[in-house]
Amino acid sequence: MRWTLGLAATGILASTACPAMAGEALLGVYAHDISDRVSFGGYENSPQIVAGVRTASLDELAFVFKPRVHLIVGVNTRGGTNYAAAGLSWRFNFADGRFYFQPGIGAAIHTAKVNLPSPDEPGLSPAERQRRLVDWQTKLDLGSRVLFEPEWSLGWKATNRLSLELSWIHLSHAQLAGKQNPGLGDFGLRAVYRYGIDR
Repeated sequence: MRWTLGLAATGILASTACPAMAGEALLGVYAHDISDRVSFGGYENSPQIVAGVRTASLDELAFVFKPRVHLIVGVNTRGGTNYAAAGLSWRFNFADGRFYFQPGIGAAIHTAKVNLPSPDEPGLSPAERQRRLVDWQTKLDLGSRVLFEPEWSLGWKATNRLSLELSWIHLSHAQLAGKQNPGLGDFGLRAVYRYGIDR
């Protein structure tokens, strides 16, 4: 948990310490480990605090349609899975620029269990088998320490500086690291503060 809080603080301080640079700071509350058709959900029913930073669209990355770079950190309020992710997102404005849709993709690391031992392994004592079975039924095992992080947000620009976003974040390895892949889905509302000149 210390590393996630430290990473969030470092990213936010670094971004706000450079007012000449354009970007956004994000802070929101999410329903955590939801069932959303691509995640099983239900292991960790507790709120998630998500903070992060995002650049303006980058002319330097015009060859991939000028994405924004994002860094987010999710901290669970009841000792569940924490994560940090970085990636790219693309903004599509509509309704005279007051609203936007923004899909993204990144990579994440997390603190959940990985590769819990099977309760069906031969030769286990009844007590050990029962302990492993309880772990399988109650602990989130995401199957890999490094995961893909697709996300999307639907935003409303309340002012030139402040936006509100409905946001969905998903963590998964798409079965590239094996069949153990329940996925993790978070859905919530976040406030976005824009600094510098938006592009």
